[in-house]
Amino acid sequence: MAANIDRLIEEIKGLSQTEKFELARRLDKEAIFDDQSWYWTPEWQAAEKEADEDIAAGRVHRFDNVDEAIKFLHQEVEKTTENKDV
Repeated sequence: MAANIDRLIEEIKGLSQTEKFELARRLDKEAIFDDQSWYWTPEWQAAEKEADEDIAAGRVHRFDNVDEAIKFLHQEVEKTTENKDV
């Protein structure tokens, strides 16, 4: 059985992202753990695609700690608020 699973994994690795998504979509619900089924919803997959595109385009921020991240988010809110007032 392990050899069959290894063979399937190798075949799946060769699929395109679209094909992998279609494969996951077609699996019986029992084949996807209940606590992971949210990941395969169209909404979550769309968000994953958007995140991948943002990362590829360099639209990411890295922080050394949570305080820096929160400060950044507050600044972004301030920018948004200022732009609405203009």
